[in-house]
Amino acid sequence: MLDVDSKKPASEQRTGRLLFSQWVLERNLGWIAAAEIKVGVVTTMGIAMLGGLAAAFGAAAVKSPWVYAATSTAAFLVIVALVCAAMAVIPRVAGPAESLIFFGRIAVKDNWRYADALRDATDDELFRDCAMQIHRNAQIACEKHIWVRRAMVAALLGVPPWLLALVLCMNLA
Repeated sequence: MLDVDSKKPASEQRTGRLLFSQWVLERNLGWIAAAEIKVGVVTTMGIAMLGGLAAAFGAAAVKSPWVYAATSTAAFLVIVALVCAAMAVIPRVAGPAESLIFFGRIAVKDNWRYADALRDATDDELFRDCAMQIHRNAQIACEKHIWVRRAMVAALLGVPPWLLALVLCMNLA
């Protein structure tokens, strides 16, 4: 961890802070990736639920108002879950106006200009850039996890009406 009370020279402390900030940035990127992995679970579950619902509804001999209500409710909640999952994976590409780390700012520079800017950057400038990236990626991670949570809640709320719809469609009630 960061040793703020260190007796080390200032240059070593700056290097330590820069390494620590790089570690924090990598952790934030890991949280972003974790949110996107969870989207796969919700999406797979949602598509499977919709497929099962469509098959059961299509095969139902009798379609009572209860079948329509349960099927509609389940389908609505699963679709909400899928929309929330899609919102979680939408790329967030707004970044700082100047950065040697953010891919959007790197890509618009000529490769030689970028190489020169990276070579000439001081540790303090790199630390500040890294700190700005940490903050922005923390915001992105929070936003993605909020959408994943909404997707999971909607999908799980859709399970009871989904089960009811399956039971009613198969005349097991």
